[in-house]
Amino acid sequence: MRPADLAPVEVLGIRKPHGTRLRYMAGCRCLPCRAANSNYETMRAKRRRIGLWNGLVKAGQARRHMLYLSRVGVGRRTVGQIARISDSVLFKIRSGQRKQIRALTEKAILSVTPGAVRGSSLVSAKSTWRKIGWLLEEGFTKAELAKRMGSKANVPALQLNRERITATNARKIEAIWRSVN
Repeated sequence: MRPADLAPVEVLGIRKPHGTRLRYMAGCRCLPCRAANSNYETMRAKRRRIGLWNGLVKAGQARRHMLYLSRVGVGRRTVGQIARISDSVLFKIRSGQRKQIRALTEKAILSVTPGAVRGSSLVSAKSTWRKIGWLLEEGFTKAELAKRMGSKANVPALQLNRERITATNARKIEAIWRSVN
């Protein structure tokens, strides 16, 4: 969307020297301005051919992918770090405020996989609690599991939420479970 306070291209282009695309867009058809426009269009076509087209696309697919990643424990900030997109842009895409985004932004978001779960990301605790249940049936105590997870408390206790836990804690339980299995 064009800002309301931006001057029309005719006004902006008049101030530019000949041989620039903006001057061509303002209506000048001299040889240097036509060459500048031709060069721009040639480069644009080349970038399209090699997959670097960066036009506007609907944000729906990126939004759905971000919601999916969120469900599996990859948050907006993690997506931003991996895809190198600002948090504010990702927030607007995820919330639906942005209806269109650049193609390369969409490509960067879609390249983030569920494997990008960071240690502090919250993930479903369902499978972890199944493994804890199995370990308890095998004779482990919750205090022993807490110690093996690295608890330094005098009286270690297993304190994990039943719904969501950090990816780090899920990995620790997974490691204990694998060492016994």
